[in-house]
Amino acid sequence: MNKKELQSLLVIVLGFLAIGYLFKVEELKFIAIGIGIISLIIPPIGSLIIKGWHYLALGLGWINSRIILTLVFYLFLTPIALISRLFSKDKLKLKHPKDKTLWVTRNHLYTPKDLENPY
Repeated sequence: MNKKELQSLLVIVLGFLAIGYLFKVEELKFIAIGIGIISLIIPPIGSLIIKGWHYLALGLGWINSRIILTLVFYLFLTPIALISRLFSKDKLKLKHPKDKTLWVTRNHLYTPKDLENPY
């Protein structure tokens, strides 16, 4: 096993130990110790544990990203868009079919002060 695989196993073992001590679950402590001992004695099994852990992380990341993005869209963006649509005027002038053009004539004489902060 290379250094990264050993680091990953150490994180897995410490994670199980921390959760076991935090929530007082004795089985997780034994699982952590078992993973640590087995992966050090038989390195191919340790590599399989790491691969399984990475596939689990990929699956959880795929699911969580969809859940979080869905919640953000429906809980934050949709109400903001609806409120904006109710209380604001048509800024893009999309509801004015009577106008033949959307060009706005602006009679403005540019001065050197206009160029100081163009943003």
